[in-house]
Amino acid sequence: MRQGYLLIETHPGFPGRVRLLSADRPPPEPMETAPGGSLDKPQIRYAALFNDLNVALMHAHTALRRGLIDIDAQLYRANPARAVAAIDAIDLSHRRVYLDPELAADPALDAEIGRRRRMRRRIDRIWNGVGIAAILLLIIKLLLGF
Repeated sequence: MRQGYLLIETHPGFPGRVRLLSADRPPPEPMETAPGGSLDKPQIRYAALFNDLNVALMHAHTALRRGLIDIDAQLYRANPARAVAAIDAIDLSHRRVYLDPELAADPALDAEIGRRRRMRRRIDRIWNGVGIAAILLLIIKLLLGF
């Protein structure tokens, strides 16, 4: 288990794409750029500290896998708000360190995070129900001697 930072980076020259980065140390300050940003420099849009960085990367990849462009570069086709919601909704212990003010002002971000958390809880309840049904079936089989 390795503690570390999971970062989302965008590049103004490549809209609609995000890159996931991992780091052992916090990202450098200041993370904010001038309004509009530079056309040649990537920007960090989100940073979170995870207690288990490898598992966080696995969950982030699972959430964004449909938009995968390059696994080695960890490059995905997704807008930054969707990528932030996917990572912030991960059910692992984490602490948000930085969120781009432009994304923080977007009301759809909180709605998307909530939607993803509800969907994960619903899937967990379904699989718990399947497990309970299987155990009950085994107990009934044991009692009836089938």
